[in-house]
Amino acid sequence: MQNKLNKSKGFSLIELVVVIVILAILAIIASSKFINLRTDSIVSTMEGMETAMQSAATLTYSKAAIAGVERLASTTLNIDGVDVVLAYGYPNGTAAGIDLLMNVPTDDWQKRASVYTGAWIYWHGVITEDAGVAQCYLRYRQATSTTARPIINVETSGC
Repeated sequence: MQNKLNKSKGFSLIELVVVIVILAILAIIASSKFINLRTDSIVSTMEGMETAMQSAATLTYSKAAIAGVERLASTTLNIDGVDVVLAYGYPNGTAAGIDLLMNVPTDDWQKRASVYTGAWIYWHGVITEDAGVAQCYLRYRQATSTTARPIINVETSGC
């Protein structure tokens, strides 16, 4: 009778470690269902491209101002051996404008003229439908006057 009273009740260290390991494995499996790294990577890349696009537009405007062509509605400026079409000193929204400056790899990104005149659009190659339908794109709209900057916007609601 004395032996039964002295026996401790509880879990051994090995049992506790096994339970913790099992819970950790279940947490990893469950979290992968809730965390979408693909979407996060597409959104982050597009935000980086947006910043690069803003920098390219600003630097181009600086070069246009130095050349004295920043007030022209349409002109061409040679930038590092490439003729870039400008609208009011900024790259225009075509393949001969902003797309020449961005140098985006076509194996990762799709691109085309937007439905808006003077606008160029990019979307990640893993998006199978059109960028507007998917609501996952980066759009550049060229400047429309001497007092307006280009409009650069990122739509990520459908990524």
